Amino acid sequence: MLSLAMPDANLGDVTIHYEEAGLDKPMAFVFCHGLGGSGAGFVQHFDFWSQHFRVVTWDNRGLGQSSAAAKYNLPLYASDLARLMDRLGIAKAIVHGVSWGGVLVQQFALDYPDKCAAIILDSTSSEVNVASSDGWYARGEAVRSGANTNVTPEHAESFIAEARAVAGLREHPLTPRLKEITCPALVVGGGQDGVAGAAGSVIIARNLPNARLEIFQDAGHGIVNQKRDEFRALMLEWAKGAGLLG
Repeated sequence: MLSLAMPDANLGDVTIHYEEAGLDKPMAFVFCHGLGGSGAGFVQHFDFWSQHFRVVTWDNRGLGQSSAAAKYNLPLYASDLARLMDRLGIAKAIVHGVSWGGVLVQQFALDYPDKCAAIILDSTSSEVNVASSDGWYARGEAVRSGANTNVTPEHAESFIAEARAVAGLREHPLTPRLKEITCPALVVGGGQDGVAGAAGSVIIARNLPNARLEIFQDAGHGIVNQKRDEFRALMLEWAKGAGLLG
């Protein structure tokens, strides 16, 4: 039976919940969840990934089993991941972000390039247009006003902050800075993705210096789940080619 470590890391201003397996593997693979979610859903993938990597999944501040915090913004979410890796003794990792998690990973790679052995950006964007920006902001406002009751009160502040951060990619896109991210990058998207759209993946891949782009034309949002087996094979082949896996 797979043995999981399920502790919390007290980082001072916030306590971050994480789960990990494959502690004997030399390369770490860190998963970053989508907007308003948690890392719990990725645990179902641990049996596979822990055969190849030290695999870690974690909950953003104010979400899942992580504690609430006084402040929420994109650089702080990235800082939490950097400090968590330090706490776990992980110098470098392959960092995989889905949807909102992909926005977080872009910020992380910009702020902490030395901690990135490689990045995987799954169904995400580095910029949004006016309509998309308005839509993401409206999602946050629906939670703030109580119109959306699917988000629990203890998770509302973090959800709103994440939605506003995505909306903010209209006026503060990450695209112009992507050229600074020089580590290997695997960019995947779905041709039927009605949330982020495949165009976001194309834009990202065109602006990253060391990117491989794969669009799964019949897939929707979140290739890690939509095309589980195909993604696994692709990721391992790419990682071996990049010298990240023996």
